[in-house]
Amino acid sequence: MIRLAIIVFLVIVVYKLLGGLIKGVSVSSRPEVPAGKSTAELVQDPQCGAYILPAQGVEARVAGKTYHFCSESCRDQFLLEHSDNVD
Repeated sequence: MIRLAIIVFLVIVVYKLLGGLIKGVSVSSRPEVPAGKSTAELVQDPQCGAYILPAQGVEARVAGKTYHFCSESCRDQFLLEHSDNVD
C-alpha cells in the first residue's frame, strides 16, 4: 500500500514538472505584444479582395490615397486599371 502511494506521488510530481516545462516553452515561443499596444488590423486588397497586414503587403498611392496589396502582381494590375490617377 505504501509502495502504491509513493508511485502515485511520484507520478503526480513528474506530471506537474512536465506540465510546467511545456507551458513555459509554449508561452515563451509566442511574440509578446507590449502593454497598451494593439495588434495591426487587416486591410483588404482592392484588386483581389484578400485580407493582409499592411506591413507585409505592397503599397501604392493612387489619387492621393494609399492602397495595400497582397502581391506585386495585384498592385501592378490595379495600377494598370487606374493609370490615369497614379501619383
